[in-house]
Amino acid sequence: MLEEWLWDVTQAMLARIPSWSVLVRLQRWVEQLSPYAALAIFLAPTVLLLPVKVLALLSITHGHPTLGLAIVLVAKVLGTALVARIYALTRRSLLSLDWFRRYHEKLLAWKDRLTAQLHASAGWRQVQRLLQAMRSLLARYRARLAAEPAPPWTRMLRLFRRLAARMRRQPPPK
Repeated sequence: MLEEWLWDVTQAMLARIPSWSVLVRLQRWVEQLSPYAALAIFLAPTVLLLPVKVLALLSITHGHPTLGLAIVLVAKVLGTALVARIYALTRRSLLSLDWFRRYHEKLLAWKDRLTAQLHASAGWRQVQRLLQAMRSLLARYRARLAAEPAPPWTRMLRLFRRLAARMRRQPPPK
């Protein structure tokens, strides 16, 4: 479920990256790859991230568990982002392979069944109720804050900020 969430979030984040000409050319090149070349590109992050994960394990075994955990988390997020983007670019080519399409459909159906079971569980419903209660509490708190007048010292703070800005704009006396 974490990877599912990371997948969606990282796809949205990567969509916001400016259209750099180098990236656009690279993306077009990846989209035009043959199915097996696309498969190699799709599997490359797994191979490239293996040494990073080994480095994280070495950090943990040499008494740096926080560093190791940080390396694993960063690698997971960046790896998921990279795989999500590569998958989006190579999906058409990959699905042209019959065996890939067959396993892809089975994997997605299995994931959908697991997600449905999770959403039907009592624990999931309880967490959703808790989150809804927290959202409504936060909304009530925000509404109460918006309805209350600002404390008197905030006006004084605004006046000091304006005065400081004016003083910065004025040239120093000669």
